[in-house]
Amino acid sequence: MRTGALIRRAGITRDTLRYYEREGVITPPARSANGYRDYPERVLEEIRFIRLGQSVGLPLRMIRRAIPYLIAPQPGCQELRAVLETQMQAIDEQMHKLRSAKARLGKWLLANRAATAAG
Repeated sequence: MRTGALIRRAGITRDTLRYYEREGVITPPARSANGYRDYPERVLEEIRFIRLGQSVGLPLRMIRRAIPYLIAPQPGCQELRAVLETQMQAIDEQMHKLRSAKARLGKWLLANRAATAAG
């Protein structure tokens, strides 16, 4: 599949596609006789997997570790489970920090309102 077709079907930009190539998270394309890139069909699924992973906050380094299990799924795969559990823990930590920040902001807002009402 040529570059233009791939970026249209995947809904990404050419720059994003080149970035994924540089980072080694998609199967490298073959080159035709005229030098054009020719991507295998599975690259579309790889890109969809990458985008899905990014949508739940997985960094590209973690997605890179999980790509082989997209290509050759292994039920009960410990490597994939470890990646997912690590991300769940990171999200839990972010949520805790956000709750704390929200509580502090709420206190400051109450103090500000009280100062405004008193003054």
